[in-house]
Amino acid sequence: MSGIVLSSSVRQNLLSLQSTADLLATTQSRLSTGNKVNSALDNPTNFFTAQSLDNRASDINNLLDGIANGVQVLQAANTGITSLSKLLDSAKSIANQALQTTVGYSTKSNVSTTIAGATATDLRGTTTYTSTTALSNVLFSGAAGGTTVATGSTTLGGASAGLTGSAVKAGDGTTTFVATLKLAGTAGATTIAANGAPTDGETLTVDGHTITFKTADVPTGTNIPSGSGTVGNVLTDGNGNSTVYLG
Repeated sequence: MSGIVLSSSVRQNLLSLQSTADLLATTQSRLSTGNKVNSALDNPTNFFTAQSLDNRASDINNLLDGIANGVQVLQAANTGITSLSKLLDSAKSIANQALQTTVGYSTKSNVSTTIAGATATDLRGTTTYTSTTALSNVLFSGAAGGTTVATGSTTLGGASAGLTGSAVKAGDGTTTFVATLKLAGTAGATTIAANGAPTDGETLTVDGHTITFKTADVPTGTNIPSGSGTVGNVLTDGNGNSTVYLG
């Protein structure tokens, strides 16, 4: 088959169409990318210059992002500092109110007393309560409220009656106590208060405690030994030993 022969005018038109198609492709590429130069073939100088500028712009954008992050951190720190300042102001206000507020209590009274003969192991001292008077009802019968008043005819612990028991043995453990026996003195005395009265310095031992008889007067006031107390003419120390003062 023989080749197609084109006239010069047809070839010219074909070349013109091809050039137009190339221009259309270039225009579409520029519209789609937004760049006038998309490759080094279009314009090497402009392409590399544009690429350098694009890289610099990207670096600047990264720097701007870092600056924005730094600004956010500073804003957060500023918010925290502002909150701390408010807390300090609140604490200062509370402290000022506490300083201006009066003390919640005041001394109403002071009581001071000295217990005669009191020691570190026995705070009862040597104070006696002879012939004391109750200022209110005395609870002695077990009634609730302490409304049962003690009188001269009532007894503590039961009704008035005689105490009757078995015969009491003398000091030897075999002889029954009779009128002719005595606690101290010469034989044959009927009572201690008569001929058989105890003499100064005589002692009795009952349940491990010693009872000593003295012919002197019972001590009073500061003469009472430390840790001892008196009831009537009987002085008892802290160990339960007693001294009977006959006067």
